Amino acid sequence: MDLTAVAEMNLFLPRDYSAVRARVDEAFSLRRLTAKIIGEIESISTLTAAIASGMGVTVLPESAARSLCAAANGWMARITTPSMSLPLSLNVSARGQLSPQAQAVKEILMSLVSRPMLDNRELQLVS
Repeated sequence: MDLTAVAEMNLFLPRDYSAVRARVDEAFSLRRLTAKIIGEIESISTLTAAIASGMGVTVLPESAARSLCAAANGWMARITTPSMSLPLSLNVSARGQLSPQAQAVKEILMSLVSRPMLDNRELQLVS
């Protein structure tokens, strides 16, 4: 889906301190488009209810979009033009050793990041 089509939709987005919101705002600005933001919602349950009611759409990372789509009985579309992605960071203590459980989680996350073209960090439109 092209961002120009998204610009015609009623959007629910997080507040401006969110990484998703910053990336969406940047994409709209670079394209000289204006987003029709009808609400700023932080709560996933409130967002799910708003999407399920048909009041508007939202932009989320793919993993969150899949979960919200299932709960709201909605649909999902990838924003392809422009491609929008978010950086991923993993913070670990420089002082202490990771527990075996934390080390296992770190290894799983690192294996997911290293997979070619299975980028779950791209943003999705959910309605």
